[in-house]
Amino acid sequence: MGKLSALATLVFFLVTPISSMAAGERLICFGNEPSWGLHFSEGGAARFVVPDKQAVTYRGTETRNEPLKESAWRGKAIGQRRGGELVAFLREATCSDGMSDTKHPVTASVSLPDGRLYAGCCRVPDAAPAAVAAIEGVTWRLVSLPGHDLGTLGGPGRQVTVRFEAGRVQGFSGCNRFMGGYTVDRDHLKLGQLAGTLMACPGAGMAVESAFRASLAGTLRYAIAGNRLTLTPASGAPLLFDLEPMATLEGVKWEVTGFNNGRQAVVGTVLGTTLTLSFQSGTVAGSSGCNTYRASYKTDGKRIFIGPVAATRMICDGKGVMEQEREFLAALETATKWTIESRMLDVHRADGERVLTASESVK
Repeated sequence: MGKLSALATLVFFLVTPISSMAAGERLICFGNEPSWGLHFSEGGAARFVVPDKQAVTYRGTETRNEPLKESAWRGKAIGQRRGGELVAFLREATCSDGMSDTKHPVTASVSLPDGRLYAGCCRVPDAAPAAVAAIEGVTWRLVSLPGHDLGTLGGPGRQVTVRFEAGRVQGFSGCNRFMGGYTVDRDHLKLGQLAGTLMACPGAGMAVESAFRASLAGTLRYAIAGNRLTLTPASGAPLLFDLEPMATLEGVKWEVTGFNNGRQAVVGTVLGTTLTLSFQSGTVAGSSGCNTYRASYKTDGKRIFIGPVAATRMICDGKGVMEQEREFLAALETATKWTIESRMLDVHRADGERVLTASESVK
């Protein structure tokens, strides 16, 4: 057999019958307690995700031990010249996810460059119901929660959201962020125990969160019609979600809520100052707390490149104002990745460290 691409070879051998598989199909590996996911895609790339951290994409190759029906995939993080390898050991053997009766065709052990080790199962997306493709990989916004007025949550950036991807669910529940694991069995969604942040919020947010988390548990029947997702618990009224519009950087004024100070910490803004960003036609501009600034930027999917940054040269009074400006503008030039969820912008460096967070300005 001729040498296929690394990914095609991996999937080709992992699923039987071999003749039914097409080159370039994906493999999705995942685990629970703790929740993690490793998503293989075309071109020898694999994206590793864990709750509440920026996903890291690796590029690598695999080797195959045919008598043992095992493969080892090794790759380095894209954009990082130094650092170790992610190694995924994949074996053709029936695997239970521990959350349902579903049996998966591959067991997985994943070793990260920092020494962390994860274990779980792998599945081929085509082996799941066609509806799974529609529910996964997009963000759903809650529009109906029986007995509660979602308008009390406080406007942009506070909507309840949920996102399902490769066995990992995450979202915002009205006050806190949550994450956990899930599986799909025909038209049923089975959720594992959810974890989350522990902030306290005003009454409306906590009331919505409590009701939503109570409903988003166990096994729910799901249905998708157009851009509407319905999740129906075993007992109780259904939850209704609408597909959240595709996120865009441009056309929005972003107000910074935290930024990297260059000393391995993300800090809030100095009291009385406002840091902003506006992206338009290849230029990002805004206020850096004292001066205004401008820089060119380019995007490629979720990748972003900013710089060099130029700013006006005013000197402002106030403790920490000028230091904040220097740190913020320096942080901007380190940006490599961006995501938007629930109208919140999250920007990271190539090493996974956060550059900044920002919310849509309502002014």
